[in-house]
Amino acid sequence: MIENIFVNIRTETDVSKLKRKIMREDYWRNRILSVREKINNKVDKATTMPNNPELLELYHELVNEKVADKDIDTENILKRLKVRSNSGVAVVSLLTKPYSCPGKCIYCPTEKNMPKSYLSREPAAARALLNRFDPYKQIAMRLKALTMNGHPVDKIEMILIGGTFNFYKKDYQEYFVKESFRACNNWKAKEEGREFIEENHNYSLEDLQRINESAHARIIGLSIETRPDYITPSELKWLRYLGVTKVEIGVQHLDDEVLKFNKREMTARDAAVGAELLRDYGFKIVYHMMPNLPTSNPVKDVKMFKNLYDDKYHHPDMMKIYPNMVLRGSLLYKLVTQKKIDYEAYDDQTLIEVLAQCESYVPNYTRLIRMIRDIPADYIIIGSKKSNLREEVDKYQKQKGFKQVDIRAREIRDTSIDPEDFELTETWYETENGYECFLQFENKEQNKIAGFLRLRLPKKDEMKSHLNESFANINSDINTEALKNWGIDKWKKESEKYYEDVVSKGFAGDIDKIMDNSALVRELHVYGTMKRVGEMGSQSQHTGMGKRLLIRAEEIARGDNMYNLRYNKISIISGVGVRDYYRKRGYTLEATYMVKNIK
Repeated sequence: MIENIFVNIRTETDVSKLKRKIMREDYWRNRILSVREKINNKVDKATTMPNNPELLELYHELVNEKVADKDIDTENILKRLKVRSNSGVAVVSLLTKPYSCPGKCIYCPTEKNMPKSYLSREPAAARALLNRFDPYKQIAMRLKALTMNGHPVDKIEMILIGGTFNFYKKDYQEYFVKESFRACNNWKAKEEGREFIEENHNYSLEDLQRINESAHARIIGLSIETRPDYITPSELKWLRYLGVTKVEIGVQHLDDEVLKFNKREMTARDAAVGAELLRDYGFKIVYHMMPNLPTSNPVKDVKMFKNLYDDKYHHPDMMKIYPNMVLRGSLLYKLVTQKKIDYEAYDDQTLIEVLAQCESYVPNYTRLIRMIRDIPADYIIIGSKKSNLREEVDKYQKQKGFKQVDIRAREIRDTSIDPEDFELTETWYETENGYECFLQFENKEQNKIAGFLRLRLPKKDEMKSHLNESFANINSDINTEALKNWGIDKWKKESEKYYEDVVSKGFAGDIDKIMDNSALVRELHVYGTMKRVGEMGSQSQHTGMGKRLLIRAEEIARGDNMYNLRYNKISIISGVGVRDYYRKRGYTLEATYMVKNIK
């Protein structure tokens, strides 16, 4: 009888002992060689110690053979980079090809054969360069790596990075997204008896999205990066046509003088308008913020974080903080080294204190995704080279007794929990055109969150203050030369033409009708170790929390709210791969949204 060698594997020491046992015994050494050949498609040396992905694959074989029992603790200790999937999804970042950027920002590096602002030795960029920016190949490589390291890949959050995405030609944007869906649709297709879609297929984007609804690797969220001034109603409908659910915008700072000096060629007002338009169409919003920019200072940096939540504007759902650095290949590098400007970056201790104060203004409905960019140290001429800056900030905050309330700091991650220990609470805030309700299952005593939902109640026409003409004109302060640099007029004409020729005549053409008298679910997320689609959960995913959040959102939309607002329907900006989840709860697909009549 085969022995279960994975009993009580709880620590790294246990794993090391297991590896030595496998190498000592002929049976297990031959089994691991078989696993190695299956993973790598080649025979490797019998003397090489097994790695964790090989152990994990052997563990799964023994579970399938009913020799070993499924054990979440064993799986977790064998996984590498557990954080890759313990927020409930597997993240896959893809880099678009090098292309001109409409901006002239002085801090942004330009490297040959790379999109503006990206460097070839950053992890995602290096993978893209290796695959010559082919989206299909980038995804295949990433899914293989995630699978080998024990991460489920049936719920994919796809992030398209590389300059200003919607400044790229529309046909390239569509090609890139179609190839992303094709790659995910083909993952394990042959093994599972599904159609393998060849490169010269005749499927439309809508066809590929529909196929992805039942694929093994389902895209449950699609994100792009852009500038606030490239956000218009017709452009947002184009993004919905592509399947985009989240938009990351480079805000950088809220002080217009700082933005002007750094040649950002936009204002804080532009960011506010862009964010509100995104909310009006149900998108999730990520702000990129840059403390330590030239002409800024610690006081201005801390103030800008306070101003993000002070009035009806901004209120980002998520945020990435990128402290400024002087990087090779940027205009700032030339200006500093040629001594044309004086610039001195904050020392590490000052930066830690500034970031800690900035974070003190981040409320419980914002997720602080990142606090420093993963840039190789030799690119950095001036600025912090601490790769563990966030850990240092956390340490400083604990010493000062500061309580972090942003979403990421409170995620349950892979901790075992009792759902009954979490209560459903509501946080409300007002924006220019609507009211936002952040519903969450939280354990206040332990400062933990297990799931949440973002609900938007658009103001009725008679309640809206309406953006005044100067506020609504997002390009009002931009000079003629800047317009010429961006090519924004030409871009707008192309955008409008694609809207008329493609979007308005296709499945995204009726979006405005859907938005009429509809509440909006902008995000529904349950945290915890990622469960495969259909798998029962013992932690938080697949334990009914998502359903309960949705039911409460529907009650609020029907009128159970302090504003006495009632809507005929509720619309969800659903990722393609999670549409079936909402169908089971009475929603139907209409103009790219999942819609339910609740009148």
